[in-house]
Amino acid sequence: MQHNTLFYRHVIYFIFLALIFPLTYVHAVTNSTIYDVQDYGAKGDGKSLDTKSIQNAIDACHSAGGGVVQLNGGTFMSGTIFLKSGVRLHIEKGATLLGSTNAQDYPDIGVQDPTKEERYNAGKALVYSENQHHISVSGQGVIDGNGATLASLNQVRTHIIHFKACHDIKINDVSLVNGSWWIQKYDACNNLQIDGITVNSKENSDMDKPRYADTPGRNTDGCNIVDSRNVQVSNCHIFSGDDGIVLKSFSKDLGCHNVTISNCIISTNASGIKIGTESAGKFHDVLVNNCIVYDTRLGGVELMVVDGGSMERIVVTNISLNNILGAAIYVRLGNRGREYTHNKMPSVGSVKDILIQNIYGTKIGRYGSSITGIPSAPLKNITLENIDLTFTGGNTPLYFEGYPTKPVEERTIDQVPEEEKSYPRCDIFGKLPAYGFYIRHVEGIDLRNIKLRFDEEDTRSAIVADDVSNFFLDGLKAQISPHAPAVIQGRNIQTAAIINCISLSPAKSFLHASGNKTQHIVLSSNIWRNLVTTLSTDNSFPVSEINEKK
Repeated sequence: MQHNTLFYRHVIYFIFLALIFPLTYVHAVTNSTIYDVQDYGAKGDGKSLDTKSIQNAIDACHSAGGGVVQLNGGTFMSGTIFLKSGVRLHIEKGATLLGSTNAQDYPDIGVQDPTKEERYNAGKALVYSENQHHISVSGQGVIDGNGATLASLNQVRTHIIHFKACHDIKINDVSLVNGSWWIQKYDACNNLQIDGITVNSKENSDMDKPRYADTPGRNTDGCNIVDSRNVQVSNCHIFSGDDGIVLKSFSKDLGCHNVTISNCIISTNASGIKIGTESAGKFHDVLVNNCIVYDTRLGGVELMVVDGGSMERIVVTNISLNNILGAAIYVRLGNRGREYTHNKMPSVGSVKDILIQNIYGTKIGRYGSSITGIPSAPLKNITLENIDLTFTGGNTPLYFEGYPTKPVEERTIDQVPEEEKSYPRCDIFGKLPAYGFYIRHVEGIDLRNIKLRFDEEDTRSAIVADDVSNFFLDGLKAQISPHAPAVIQGRNIQTAAIINCISLSPAKSFLHASGNKTQHIVLSSNIWRNLVTTLSTDNSFPVSEINEKK
């Protein structure tokens, strides 16, 4: 009897839940009032200008405390619309928000600079929001920037989405296509989620042609996160005419931190995943995980500070690279020193505590990957592990991307320029003396389980290290040409252990060492085949500084 009573109590409880949950769900939907833009006069015929009607719906929704502004069953041409707090702009499947082709429909937007008590011109945008909260763009519809027409008719560039100093933002599922400028820009925002969106704006997508062969460059970066924090970018497909997913900083008082980028597929006419270039502030606590980068003209993964900022605690893991014409990995600390605020020349920045692991790549270009600081500011504590890269190789002439008549000069270890002030691109040094990794001005670098191969013979070394201290190389497996100077070249290496390495093919030398600062090098448990010599030097330092152990 007691068991039956307990049974009936459970039955009554579950009936109560079944009744209450549908009521709760209906109540939630009812509170999310839908404002259909056609009720405010929008035509949705792809010809009439619907800016005012869409804006009126947004204003009404915001004034009522929030809800959903819906575009459904049509193509709604618009100039700039201003998204406001509490409003979700929802574009239903089959609907399109289409950018106007009239430059007058996009006013210049003045925004407040958080580091200066003044406003500046932030340019133009199709969907704009500033100092708003709990805003969203959703739906399986399309936002078409009409970029090809805008660029050709008016020489006007507009962001598709630009949010400034907003918080609690969600961008879900929409397709952003045909841009004329950075597709998305989120500047000084907090608590941002971008999930499941598609960017399709990769003009000049034929990789066999120069980048600007058919149409002018429109700088259509796929997604720009600028001076923002607490950001999640996930499950996105990015096909962009310029960089794919980029973190930037224009303010020395801000920066990007607490950022995750995961489960994204990226193909671009520039760099795939990039942190830096514009780098006034601090990048820290960033995780990039489970991404694919393919058919990309410059770098696959690029980390750089050149404008006085700093970068630390960056983890890049589980990345697949294919058909990367530039470098697979590019890490750079330079001193371009661009002035963003206060007209004050920034000091040299810093890069430290970087982990790059589980990177697999094929058809990697012939510049060579690089990890470089400058003499006055070395990189610190860099770790690369489980890196498996196959390069195209070959010794045919290499030309700078976009300059089909400008050949890339191949450098020896003595010829690589510093390029401290240059714009940071993976091709700035020319064709590096290593087909795999060129490492210079670094204090503390660990390379573990590194596999390097080429499809066509490449006569460069696999790894070149110059002015590097606390250098640890464990488990290199490298293909090498018999015409290469050595498997590894080292100049001015201090305190190094090179262990458990395998040369996959005959070579002149395993290690060629030079430089009067070279000291405290240990070689141990390495395996090589048909070497002319294990160690070669230029006699610039005592050979006793190298201790070779079997």
